[in-house]
Amino acid sequence: MATATARATGTAQAGRYSGTIQGTRRVPLATKMMGTVTQLAVEEGDRVQKGETLARIRSQNVEARRAQVQARLREARAARDNAETQFDRIEALREKDSATEQEFDNAQTAYERAQAQVEALESRLAETEDMLTYATLEAPIDGYVVEKRSDEGALAAPGRPLLVVETLDDLKAVVQVPAEDINRFAVGDSATVTVGAAADVRTQGMVTQVNPSGNVVSRQFTVQVRLPRGTPSEASGTTAIKSGMYAEVLHQTGTRSALMVPRKALVERGQLTGLYAISDGTARLRWVRTGTTQGPRVEVLSGLRPGEKFVTDATPRIADGQPVRTE
Repeated sequence: MATATARATGTAQAGRYSGTIQGTRRVPLATKMMGTVTQLAVEEGDRVQKGETLARIRSQNVEARRAQVQARLREARAARDNAETQFDRIEALREKDSATEQEFDNAQTAYERAQAQVEALESRLAETEDMLTYATLEAPIDGYVVEKRSDEGALAAPGRPLLVVETLDDLKAVVQVPAEDINRFAVGDSATVTVGAAADVRTQGMVTQVNPSGNVVSRQFTVQVRLPRGTPSEASGTTAIKSGMYAEVLHQTGTRSALMVPRKALVERGQLTGLYAISDGTARLRWVRTGTTQGPRVEVLSGLRPGEKFVTDATPRIADGQPVRTE
């Protein structure tokens, strides 16, 4: 029967935090104008390219306003051209002493007023045209439509998203960290990300954002860990990691002294965990409290002291009180 002496060794100190996989960019698409959705031909899951038209909105109010401004601008330009012609004529007459200074001043003032009216209407038309640019929603990034919140014929309102586009080939894990641990994180830190729903994919990520402001209710702080490009994802044609999956982040912060034993040394009895400690030449089942797991070894927090001997492999059946021959 193989035995060993329990000894405290230096082991990596790490924290485990739960979170969610997301695309590094997630963009809600909304309009600034009130109108009717006339085109919305994409569905959730569709891949889109940057610049691709995704939706069109028609606003009769804005279009009518543009028509009115265009009509008034045509009149203002005609009046401006007429005032300019009159001004040129009076200016030529004044040079021949055939027009008074008063007539010249009046003609100049009329022309300047007409020009100012044209410039004001041109500015108003530009503002209206700018508003109409929001009648067309284009994909701001290469990605996928992950949410569709409207349909053709529905009413679009300012600030209310119609679609949400997200990158799925560039992923991150967003985790919540308690206040007592947040100061252990820094941008640039390495962290191990495990996604159980994706066949336990495990990869090394990098901390890219540590929110300095926490939630006042939960006292949790948001930390973002970016996954390396090439991580199996929906965009890679596999069914490995997808946005919305549960993720576990392991973040190492240094080393500490811990008593580690082989996993095979442990005995599971319902919710209890024990091992066989050697006392007076016999194996005695002793219940212990375990901590972190590192590969094939498990940390023992209580129930076993450094210097005590224990059975390293409890896989074969061992009777409590069975004599043990130690070397």
